[in-house]
Amino acid sequence: MTTYAVYAKPDDKLNAVFVADRFSWGAFVFTTFWALWNRMWIVAVVLLALLALSYALPVALQFVFSTCLSFLLGFHGNDLLCWSLARRGYAEIGLATGSNLEAAELSFYSGFEVAGPEQPPIPLLSVASHEPLGLFGARN
Repeated sequence: MTTYAVYAKPDDKLNAVFVADRFSWGAFVFTTFWALWNRMWIVAVVLLALLALSYALPVALQFVFSTCLSFLLGFHGNDLLCWSLARRGYAEIGLATGSNLEAAELSFYSGFEVAGPEQPPIPLLSVASHEPLGLFGARN
């Protein structure tokens, strides 16, 4: 089971973002592209600056540095995503658990009440208490 942090804008709780609390393979493999895809502009600029600075190192150290940076982003990429969401005005509204994202969404939204306009209750009709409805009227 994976735990997901649920982030949403204060006025739009139905369009929530679920962020898994686990190693991010996308962040590990694609690093800067993953940050750009998730609209993490500050993180992407810092990653590009660090990779540009690594060109001053010998080739063997460049490989070690970029591998360490990939592992660091893999382990903390989702934490940085939560930080970026908080900077964009999202607030953490809860936690959800599930074996996958769909199961976590179902478990989170199953106890979620949607505030909407109040509707009057529908009256219960008894068949014996009144005449038939429709075009044909009552049979005599």
